[in-house]
Amino acid sequence: MSTAGKHIALLLPGLGGPASDHPIGDYLERRPLSLDRLLSRAAMSSLPGSDLDSVLLRSFGLADTTAIAPLTCLLDTGQSPTGFVMRADPVHLRADQSCVRLFESHSFSISQEEAAALVASFNAFYAGDGWHLDAPVADRWYLRFERQPDITSPSPWSVAGEDIYGSMPQGGSAREWHALLNEVQMLFHGHEVNLERERQGRPVINGVWPWGGGVMPGRASGDYTRVVAQEPLAIALARLAGIATGTLPDAVAELVAQTGKGVVLVVCDDLRWPARYNEIEKWRAALDRLERTLLAGLTDALAKRQIDSLRLLPCNGQCFTTTRRRQRAFWRPVRPYEQVLN
Repeated sequence: MSTAGKHIALLLPGLGGPASDHPIGDYLERRPLSLDRLLSRAAMSSLPGSDLDSVLLRSFGLADTTAIAPLTCLLDTGQSPTGFVMRADPVHLRADQSCVRLFESHSFSISQEEAAALVASFNAFYAGDGWHLDAPVADRWYLRFERQPDITSPSPWSVAGEDIYGSMPQGGSAREWHALLNEVQMLFHGHEVNLERERQGRPVINGVWPWGGGVMPGRASGDYTRVVAQEPLAIALARLAGIATGTLPDAVAELVAQTGKGVVLVVCDDLRWPARYNEIEKWRAALDRLERTLLAGLTDALAKRQIDSLRLLPCNGQCFTTTRRRQRAFWRPVRPYEQVLN
């Protein structure tokens, strides 16, 4: 995308909808007309990356295998970590008849006080082993190592709602880590924090999930003048690249007014979690809200030449770029947007 003029790049993970045997259109009470038109009259191209994390990392000049833990640790602590750091996030593990399913922190709430109490118990139990867990943010916990442990494991949101059997840590130290994760479950099981959560009918925090380990990348770079997001990885990458950040305003007019020359990256993950957890009603409500509060306004901004282009990235390997001229191409039929997506 040219940096001449005013441009917005909008990341919309979850746009493809919840996993279902039914087409998206079966769940919609009303068509998102602006979204239909924007995608139908856009130029489609390929964009490496199959989820939000990989698209963000590539957008800032990093490989999609770059460790996420040190990046978010920089954001959460204000200090660039030295050595190897790994996320060990709190999770709720739910045993069904035939499997154990993982639910990460977007499906429950945890306070800083609860996190501190659980982390303190972990640190007391493993003090003799030299393990120390930090929780600078209630739902993002960190382990640091002098040497890289021989394991790999996926992010908790890539496993969210699924059986953990095929996603447990792999590698030369996998057996030790499997034992440790089981031990943590037992440690947390009778903790006062979880007894109180049970009394309140809230999901217990009965495990940690190790992932995203690595060392801090030397630098990041992006062709953006500003990043508008609440997603921690997006903010961390922007700060590493020295790019200003902000939050999405309530009114599109304010977002457009804040868009100067160059490209503003906007990350909107309202659809991401209901899609991941197959919560159809929540996803449909989020899509209606997105259409009403953001997409209709951006369509209008294009028509009024307030922005020169809009780029929509569903984080599925596709990229859709449109302009006022393309949107005025009345001979291009408007199709349901889900038919345009892969």
